[in-house]
Amino acid sequence: MTATARESNARFFFRYILHHKQAYGWGIVFIFLTNWLAVSIPLYLGESIDLLSSDALGQQQEALMRSIGAVVLFALLMVVTRTVSRVLFFNPGRSIERELKDDAFAKLTRMQPAFYREHETGTLISIVNNDINGVRALAGIVMLQVFNILFALSLTPLKMYQISPSLTLYCIFPVLITFAIAHKGIAFMRRMMRLRMVELQEMSSTTVGFLSGIEVIKSNRIQGWAERAFDRENDKILDRSLRLTLVRTVVLPIIAYTDRLLKVLILAVGGAYLIQAQLTLGDLTALLSYAALLAMPFISLGMVFSAWQTGIVSLESMRRILDQPEHHRDKVHLPPEKREGLFSHHLRVEDLSYTYPGSDTPALSNISFEIKPGQMVGVLGKVGSGKTTLVNCLNSYLEVAPGSIFIDGVDITTLSRQDLRSAVRTITQDPFLFSDTVTENIQFGADELADPLPLEQALHQSDMLDEVRQFPEQESTLVGEKGILLSGGQKQRLSLCRGLYTPCKLMVLDNVLSAVDNETERFLLDQIFNHSRSVATLIISHRATVLEKVDTILVLNAGRIVARGSHAQLLQSSEEYRHTWRLQQHDNGVVA
Repeated sequence: MTATARESNARFFFRYILHHKQAYGWGIVFIFLTNWLAVSIPLYLGESIDLLSSDALGQQQEALMRSIGAVVLFALLMVVTRTVSRVLFFNPGRSIERELKDDAFAKLTRMQPAFYREHETGTLISIVNNDINGVRALAGIVMLQVFNILFALSLTPLKMYQISPSLTLYCIFPVLITFAIAHKGIAFMRRMMRLRMVELQEMSSTTVGFLSGIEVIKSNRIQGWAERAFDRENDKILDRSLRLTLVRTVVLPIIAYTDRLLKVLILAVGGAYLIQAQLTLGDLTALLSYAALLAMPFISLGMVFSAWQTGIVSLESMRRILDQPEHHRDKVHLPPEKREGLFSHHLRVEDLSYTYPGSDTPALSNISFEIKPGQMVGVLGKVGSGKTTLVNCLNSYLEVAPGSIFIDGVDITTLSRQDLRSAVRTITQDPFLFSDTVTENIQFGADELADPLPLEQALHQSDMLDEVRQFPEQESTLVGEKGILLSGGQKQRLSLCRGLYTPCKLMVLDNVLSAVDNETERFLLDQIFNHSRSVATLIISHRATVLEKVDTILVLNAGRIVARGSHAQLLQSSEEYRHTWRLQQHDNGVVA
């Protein structure tokens, strides 16, 4: 969505409101009933007072009982209607909070690397977990109070006007003064809340950064520096919060004193009217009750203005995620039968070149090769040769130029990433494990895939079965955040286990054996070559010994393919490959 076409906050917000229009509709009805009952009670109260002060009380006893009965009945009905109205408004508010969180998370899962380079993780966490609270209040309590105030400020003055038009006009002046003061105070609070929200996001980013690097902080003994930096962020939020509290303690009491001012005014002017017999004692009592009813909306108005501004600022913050444009390719998906047929013939790379933004040196230059079903292809290269860049181009993690990569003759830039990755599964050299059990980490996402292995077999194929059996709770053992309780080799093998758990079409293994010993490597290679259920496999490694049994090896150097062929062919034709293989044989204690 372009900036010029960006819809207003109100329009954006009411799209979510309309999802619950039935609940809100009935809520409005019950809010109206609550206010109608509230403004009806003072009339019966006033009538009862007049009957009590009447000389003919004995003759009017039945009418008095009816008036008192009406007050009691209306008060009981108000309890019901007010409770129901709050349920009808607050439940949709919670539902809208859930919908916004779901939409924000879904959008975050589709964002590309450029987005995450511009938005720190802590900021995104703060937006989804903290800023959403303002939107929930906007959809719940604010929506309820808007209609509550609307009905109260229309029905109450109408009833007062029916009793005494002139006294009603007197009551308007303090109300207008109060409104003007509140408007100025709320405008200042809005600015303070927007700045406080930004500072909360900055503090969240700082906290995430410090916690992620906690080992570095401890090893360099800079805990004091980290504590001081955190304290500075915390002090900024404290200062902003105190300034907000100061305004609230000045402005909100002024609004709250409106009903007292109105009561004094009604007693002063209404008392004169009573002496002049222009009002009865019951009328004056009813007007005093209406003064409280008229002041209540203004007391609520301060809270509503504050919550409204917080909600709008929060909504703006949420839209930093929700309004992020998506690539048009990700909006169109293949029909299920075509998606199932992907990689029936080949994946072909033609003159692929890639240069990272801000760099003048290409990471890849004129790369061309092909992988067909049933093949195993290896890519060999030292650190910095472009291996991982190639992997990220194949799975469309990086944007490549059209006409560079084709799957079954279809340019991958025309396919949604979801469709492409249904055929190309990548297991990276930097495994990521969730703070969950061993089982949940292996089965992550597998419920959408068919024909999983028995968990025990998958653990065996990744050489993790014996080690998992020794864990405190075996497969139910929590691995900690990012797998912190496991060694580097264990994390790699669990990540490999996740990849082997269900069959796939093209499995890309990006240096996944870098953290295991030679004996484990040989076992895992046997499982990959002889027991993997992938249709084809692309193995990326900096170790020639890993690639000896693949059909074709591509030797990558400085982003270019400098040699290709089988292991035997490359030993004969490529000095670079031969040197690498012999050097690694020597390092492994084998005489070449």
